[in-house]
Amino acid sequence: MTFTKYYAIAKTNFINSFTYIFDTLASTFFIGIVIFIFIYLWKAIYASNEIIAGFTIVMMLWYLVMTEAIVTSQSRVLQEIGEEVISGNIANYLTKPYNYLLYKYAYTIGRAILRFLLIFIVCGIIVLLMLGPLTIALYVLPFIMITAFLAITLHFLMMASFALFALWFENAQALEFIYSKIVFTIGGMLIPLELFPAWISGISMFLPFSYVAYHPAKLFVAFSFQNFIQVATMQIVWVTVFLLIAIIMYKTYIKRLQINGG
Repeated sequence: MTFTKYYAIAKTNFINSFTYIFDTLASTFFIGIVIFIFIYLWKAIYASNEIIAGFTIVMMLWYLVMTEAIVTSQSRVLQEIGEEVISGNIANYLTKPYNYLLYKYAYTIGRAILRFLLIFIVCGIIVLLMLGPLTIALYVLPFIMITAFLAITLHFLMMASFALFALWFENAQALEFIYSKIVFTIGGMLIPLELFPAWISGISMFLPFSYVAYHPAKLFVAFSFQNFIQVATMQIVWVTVFLLIAIIMYKTYIKRLQINGG
């Protein structure tokens, strides 16, 4: 199977995303407002502390910039796929000369790249102006981008797996709500896992959700090659696991669709 067509799909959607640049900027500035509020919230928390759970206030806010950029760069993927599964509209893709899951991944990545960059830049500028820069060597940025890309890929695969589960659950919106709240909390999107009770953070750090938000963001603000190898390795493991889950669930769905005459 050639992946040229999927690259073309991703490239086309990346270019097309500039057509709706003002819509993207509007949602990006909303996230910027959230970061602005978090800055004052964390300033109050850090009023009597210089370091909390190993994070300075600058590290904490740059951590949030990275988690916001990764998690919110893909919007409504779970609900879009879930609604196509529930309605049966997924059948419209079966006659096309591409794999549905790979098409959705390429389509999503094409849109997510610009959104990720805009969120990171806008929120980063806000944190830079209000708190200052994060001390980071330029040569580590390619490694950070690798973990960010793997995080976005894992995020997509988990959302796709949850969405295909809508075949039995029959409520994509509820599944999206549940999944997003899991990532917000034990995924470490809103606060680092070190701030949770030890038993919760200990379990959460091994779960796949933390490799979407917590681990890549923690690596961004406190980089080490040892941690990079560990994080990237586990991300690849979880990507493989959820790729297999998504494939199995997709084949199960297609078989059921064909039996029912879809």
